[in-house]
Amino acid sequence: MAVVITGNNTPTAGGVTYGDGTTYANTAAGTSGQLLQSNGASAPTWATVTATPGVNVQTFTGSGTWSKPAGYASTSRVLIQCWGAGGSGSKNSFACCGIIKQGGGGGGGGYNYRWTTLSALGATETVTIGAGGTAVSAANTSGNSGGTTSFGSLTYAYGGAGGSSGGAGGGGGGQLSAGSGAQSGSPTPASINVGNSIFPEGAGGANGTSSSNAPGVSALYKGGGGGATFYSLGNYGQGANGGAAVWGGGGGGGGGYDVTYGPGTGGASSYGGAGSNGTTTTAASAGTQPGGGGGGTKTGTSGAGGAGQVIVTVFAGV
Repeated sequence: MAVVITGNNTPTAGGVTYGDGTTYANTAAGTSGQLLQSNGASAPTWATVTATPGVNVQTFTGSGTWSKPAGYASTSRVLIQCWGAGGSGSKNSFACCGIIKQGGGGGGGGYNYRWTTLSALGATETVTIGAGGTAVSAANTSGNSGGTTSFGSLTYAYGGAGGSSGGAGGGGGGQLSAGSGAQSGSPTPASINVGNSIFPEGAGGANGTSSSNAPGVSALYKGGGGGATFYSLGNYGQGANGGAAVWGGGGGGGGGYDVTYGPGTGGASSYGGAGSNGTTTTAASAGTQPGGGGGGTKTGTSGAGGAGQVIVTVFAGV
């Protein structure tokens, strides 16, 4: 026996037959991509299902505009990460009167981050990437500081200081201020304990003595300090290494006296850019982006600092 559907045997094209408790009925036709949604004892309906978005990552290596991604709940969590720019190394070929100064490495750029919700951000936000400190080629010249990186008015990361013409390394950039001279940017706690390690926060290599060099101090969130080269002639001018960093940029290495007493090595970084090596007579490479410090030099051109960077990650709300 034929089943009668709402008084006739002609089904609705694209519809679905269901029971209404008395007889059989057809839904209207859905549109492509829709799914049938149950409404309990009432007639089912077609519904458009929006796929849950995944993680949205926008990376900025140059200044620009961040745009809020579509499809995310206002409660979605957002991680903003900023790296300041590295300072450039200095150039110094001074060797007189019992002392040697061969150019200090630039300090690495600092790192800062902030967690917030998508609702706290505008439809667009301005991203400013700090420029790396420019290289120097004139003799006995200090390096240039790296610029500040920012995301809107919410998050800032400050640049490292340039190496000193007196031979000292530049201080690493901090979360609240830039490096200045051989002093890292604030805050400047004596140390931060991470597991079994201690990270003094990013001071540059101070002037060395006749019996020791002065490597840049390593850092956790700040940039690593630049390596210093300042010695008595009796110990020549072995360039000191730049300080390493975990999140900030590594410091640049100090310049060297000659082939035997060579330049320092740039500091490494786990998540920021590495500092560049110092040089004696050749041009030093730029620090790696984001935030690596440039190397110092004796008679070449110093290394420029690495530019900053911003990464904004949006996680789907629940």
